[in-house]
Amino acid sequence: MKLKEAQVRLYRNFVDSSSVPIDEAVTCLVGKNESGKTAFLEALYSLKPAYESQVRVNITIDYPRWRKVRDERQMHLEEVAPIEATFSLEDRDLAELCKLSSVPLPLGSELVAERTYGGTLALKLSIPEEQLVGVLGQLECLDDSLRQRASQCRTIDELLSFVADQVRTEDKRTKRGRDLSEFQSLAKTAKKFLTDPLSEELSNRLADLMPTFFYFSDYSRLKGRMDLTDLLSKPSEKMEDDELTALALLHLVGVKGPEFMESDFEVRIAELEAAANEVTRQVFEYWTQNKDLIVDLKGDSELTQTPQEQKVVHRFVDIRLNDLRHQMTTNFETRSSGFQWFFSFIVAFSEFEDDPDVIILLDEPGLGLHARAQADFLRFIEERLSLKSQVLYTSHSPFTVNPKHLERVRLFEDLSSRKEPDIGAKISTDVLAVRKDTLFPLQAALGYDLAQNLFVGGFNLIVEGPSDFVFLTVLSEHLESQKCTFLDPRFTIAPVGGADKIPTFIALLGAHVDVTVLVDEEPSQNQRLQDMVDKGLLASQRLVGVSQVTQMPGSSMEDLFTPGEYIRLYNEAFGESLRVADLTGSDSITRRIERHRGSQFNHLRPAVVLLRNRDPHLNRLSEGTLKRYERLFELLNGTLPQASAMA
Repeated sequence: MKLKEAQVRLYRNFVDSSSVPIDEAVTCLVGKNESGKTAFLEALYSLKPAYESQVRVNITIDYPRWRKVRDERQMHLEEVAPIEATFSLEDRDLAELCKLSSVPLPLGSELVAERTYGGTLALKLSIPEEQLVGVLGQLECLDDSLRQRASQCRTIDELLSFVADQVRTEDKRTKRGRDLSEFQSLAKTAKKFLTDPLSEELSNRLADLMPTFFYFSDYSRLKGRMDLTDLLSKPSEKMEDDELTALALLHLVGVKGPEFMESDFEVRIAELEAAANEVTRQVFEYWTQNKDLIVDLKGDSELTQTPQEQKVVHRFVDIRLNDLRHQMTTNFETRSSGFQWFFSFIVAFSEFEDDPDVIILLDEPGLGLHARAQADFLRFIEERLSLKSQVLYTSHSPFTVNPKHLERVRLFEDLSSRKEPDIGAKISTDVLAVRKDTLFPLQAALGYDLAQNLFVGGFNLIVEGPSDFVFLTVLSEHLESQKCTFLDPRFTIAPVGGADKIPTFIALLGAHVDVTVLVDEEPSQNQRLQDMVDKGLLASQRLVGVSQVTQMPGSSMEDLFTPGEYIRLYNEAFGESLRVADLTGSDSITRRIERHRGSQFNHLRPAVVLLRNRDPHLNRLSEGTLKRYERLFELLNGTLPQASAMA
């Protein structure tokens, strides 16, 4: 199963988060302190925690305090579900369910799970009925002619009625109709999936199939000294987060519980040290800050006396770091908090790494990391964690936001006030709908990435605005997938905020960076850019205009689409029903729309629609539109030294 979306209600500072889409690989939760990021992760963790004793929903602690007395009069708070999550069912999940019910469920079926304040896990299936009918209509117990006609049914009732009619018709005609009772029984069972609660057996199996959530925060870091006697005598449900991590380190040895304390303690320490060395090797694959560290474990013991005057030997393990650079050893807790976090996480996750059905929840993982170390962390997520598991992590640092995957970002804001506490925290994917300070980590991440690419990267393509960036990127990726001409990947695209800012940008950076400029208008019409060419700050062949493709003065990137294609994007972005026939003139499509509405509009919003809903729009693009973008990419690629056709 894959986590598809989640929603938090009546939990801490949430009244209703609204439904939050979850990326199938990595989801980055961004927001200021106290915006609800940790609350969201902890509510999600309670659905099916890796440690069963850590279901983290408690009416006294977690129910919104300003509503508790009022709501208690109106409902049973134990029945309130603070977390609801939707999981998409994969092939192996559907196969397992078919074993129990004999009903073949279609792809697109989903599991909806809720955890109540009373601790109940409630599960239900959400099945697209039309697709279920399609699956039933293709079963082998129907012959080809019946399958073909059954495909025209849209509901199970229609399908059952159709099959019953066929049986009656054949019975009248031949006095011996086909026996389709088994199919009818199966279809009626399938209908129950749409209307009836799940059976206990099926519900239990779905609960088993549901992914486990592994939660890790700063509280889970290892301590530098572990009392093994206390640790191994304590039930896991009573352990603190750091003790569970310590237990995971012991489990790496392959010996659990009291066996670790048996006679040959030094042998156990040697085994533990070997396990720690393996963890260290994994850490340094991604930790580039100081590779001259070696983990060293030291065994120790103390003889203590209980109040009942019994003598007890306490076994301890000290985690020490041998620093080869400075030729000294230090306790684990004296090292940087970033290193402690990284090492402790790999230890804790080792318990679940071989489980394909685990979802990783990381709370502020980059908090103690330097900016470069945060880049190591992002690489660690992309190259290791997300290949096996879905990852959700919180951040308010720009260095833990991947600027190449801003579609994975979810923005958190607490919109409550004294006068309106019931608004609560909200989560959004719309960068145009949140406050400026919420957006800061994204803006800083983009700025940092832009600076790195401009000064370190190779070739830079300067465009006027962010909508140009989106159109170029999406169309290039689409054309590449179609084996057509696409934008040379050596380009770094940099939107500068308008044509009037391009000359200043080039004047500041042109002597240091390799620049191609793309403008809307005919290049010869922009006097300031022509002055840059005359002064030798920009090569004339590296100044490209969209109008060179459209053959229409003053055209923009939007004019590479047909008017109807762009209006579809516009209507979806603004909720309007504009038609091409409503527009006047033959100039740029954006100017024609603005003339019709009597005001300007945000050009980025239609571009964002294309970015978020690529397939429905890209699959409807005309051949002429694709050819125009190919021609533009040919012109741009031709400005690069030793450019070759990208095809």
